[in-house]
Amino acid sequence: MLNDLTKIQKKIVSVILISTLFNAVLIGLGPLMDIIATKALGAADWQLTLLVMIWPVTNFVSIWWGKILESSENKSIFYWIVAFFGRLIFVLGIWVMTMNQFLVLLAVSFSFNSLFIPLYNNLFQKHFDSKIRGKIFGLTISLSTLIVIIFSYIAGRILDSDENSFRIIMVFAGISGFLGTAILSTFKPEIKTKNHVKKFNFHRIFISPLSRTWETLKKNKDFRNFEINFTIYGFGFIMVLPSIPIYLIEHLEMTYTSSFIAKAIIAQIGLLLLSPLFGKIHGKWHPHYFTAISFLTFSMFPLTLYISTFTSADVAIILVFAAYFIYSFGMAGVNITWNISSIFFAGKEDSSMYQSIHVSATGIRGLLAPLLGLFIYRIFGVELVFLVSFLFIFTGSIMSYRSYLKRSRK
Repeated sequence: MLNDLTKIQKKIVSVILISTLFNAVLIGLGPLMDIIATKALGAADWQLTLLVMIWPVTNFVSIWWGKILESSENKSIFYWIVAFFGRLIFVLGIWVMTMNQFLVLLAVSFSFNSLFIPLYNNLFQKHFDSKIRGKIFGLTISLSTLIVIIFSYIAGRILDSDENSFRIIMVFAGISGFLGTAILSTFKPEIKTKNHVKKFNFHRIFISPLSRTWETLKKNKDFRNFEINFTIYGFGFIMVLPSIPIYLIEHLEMTYTSSFIAKAIIAQIGLLLLSPLFGKIHGKWHPHYFTAISFLTFSMFPLTLYISTFTSADVAIILVFAAYFIYSFGMAGVNITWNISSIFFAGKEDSSMYQSIHVSATGIRGLLAPLLGLFIYRIFGVELVFLVSFLFIFTGSIMSYRSYLKRSRK
């Protein structure tokens, strides 16, 4: 694969891979957060719901970041902003004593991470064409996943010995994430776009991104359908997240280590082994078709969890491991299409705004889906949460396939 790259592209890939090594340590906190919240900080179910909501809700500000990026020809300074406020801020975790403090820290970090996603997406658009973009992105996912597995497992064992050690783990992850993001600022300004940099004012910063979002969705029907289908899937995925730690810890009484084996090791197998292959396939298939297959595979995850609720605890734990194995394959595809499909729909336009719209859309479902999941859990129980989650994701798959068929006929 690297033989097909120019010298400049090879250098860029090298920097990206080094960045991935450091950033992956911070990403490794992801599988630990809800378990830390439940066991170390004694989070209530409503706090777990807020924990799930923080990432997608803070992503809503991405459309404003996207508009700023779209109007900026030199984007390197923004990597420093993310490095300090989205990564190094985790050093403050050493003073976290309550769940509410934990939530505030994550809210700040995730708000700036919503800048990093379109920034990173634009990097791939500018420097790699569609033939190799998916393969390179898949390679970074595999490398990142390997580090996440190693870091999460070690952290899980440490937390089993002393659950209060999560503070030291957060400091280490924050410093590593800072280094991984700061190194990306070494890139020279990207190829200049046709957009002319204009002075910022209130309308341009706060109002223009909203009208730009509406304009983009209105004129690009294919992209609009993609976002609708992803929103349907997203409802199913996000609504189930608050119930999973409750189910694993309170219902099945799984330990830190066993929970992490399921969530941070088994759940990562597909991402580790298949991301480069799926990235290559994504470059050949239409995003609607690729997304339909990914959603269909992923829908088996909540369905398997639903089946596990009708079995004994021992069998249920085995089914949980099986569910996360399915999760790993489905998420390998979902992760690829979530991150780089917007480049396809952007065409020759700057993908920053397209990816920002895509990221911001998670804010809408992130605000409503966890509340729906919590309501169903409290009224009907965890079983129905898993079933409704399956129905949403399966519907997203059907809708994506319909979008593909409509486009094929045209």
